[in-house]
Amino acid sequence: MIQKLYDRYICPHLINLAMQAKPFSKQRMKIIPDATGRVLEIGIGSGLNFKYYNQTNVKEVFAVEPDGVLLEKAKFRAKENNFSLNIEQLSAEKLPYEDNTFDTVVSTYTMCSIANLSAALSEIKRVLKTDGKMLFSEHGMAPDRNVYLWQKRLNPIQKRIAGGCHLDVNIPKAIKDAGFEMASIDSMYIPGPKFLSYHFWGSALIGK
Repeated sequence: MIQKLYDRYICPHLINLAMQAKPFSKQRMKIIPDATGRVLEIGIGSGLNFKYYNQTNVKEVFAVEPDGVLLEKAKFRAKENNFSLNIEQLSAEKLPYEDNTFDTVVSTYTMCSIANLSAALSEIKRVLKTDGKMLFSEHGMAPDRNVYLWQKRLNPIQKRIAGGCHLDVNIPKAIKDAGFEMASIDSMYIPGPKFLSYHFWGSALIGK
């Protein structure tokens, strides 16, 4: 009961606040301006990516977000940034869009909390045009064994306080296993606690 109340009334606001931290904003700036055409955001959260889009290159933005509180914040930020937003309240494992629909799919700080990530990535691949691209910036599995072991130890706590977030997701492997090829990828620790701050970002294409 307490967990359900926390997840509904407290967790979304904490996530919204935490995701506005400067290091995360810098990561968004590295990928979001590359979005083009018809865009789908997976787990749009509170809409923090909107201000980084190059609106000249983006025709329209669709989004999915399972949390109702964050969804409403995203709608508000879309209006602030003069975006026409088509948003559905659902998770990414089963997307309500036709095959080959989007030029760009964006995922920022989402893959860590998707219950069935392989299913979600399969859906992303399905709705992405054959010549489209997926842009991502995600935290995940650290390369240093000691940090990785701490990620494993802290996962049960992190999942409870951060909306199901897993600290140790192997982002590059998950993307490649879903049939994507990396067009570009970078990784490093950004400022913050090491167990939470190892980041991967770049772009991926549908494998040939």
